[in-house]
Amino acid sequence: RNATTQPVHILLAGAKRVLPTGRAIVLKGENGDDTNTIGQPRKIAPVEEAATGLSADFTRDFPAYSVTVLEVKTR
Repeated sequence: RNATTQPVHILLAGAKRVLPTGRAIVLKGENGDDTNTIGQPRKIAPVEEAATGLSADFTRDFPAYSVTVLEVKTR
C-alpha cells in the first residue's frame, strides 16, 4: 500500500506507432481500507477518463490506492 501518486515508466517494445490519446479506467479509494458496502455500494467505482501524452515510451502518474486499466491504441 502506497499513499502517494506513483510515476510509472511504460515502454511498449515493438509498437511502431502509438496514438497520443487513449482511455483510462480507474478504480480508486481514499485509503487502503476503503471498500464498497451495502450503505455505500458505489464508494469505489470505475471512472473513465481520457489518457493523453501516450507514446511508445512514456511515464504516467497513477493515483494512490488505485487500479488503472490503460487503453493504448496503435497503428
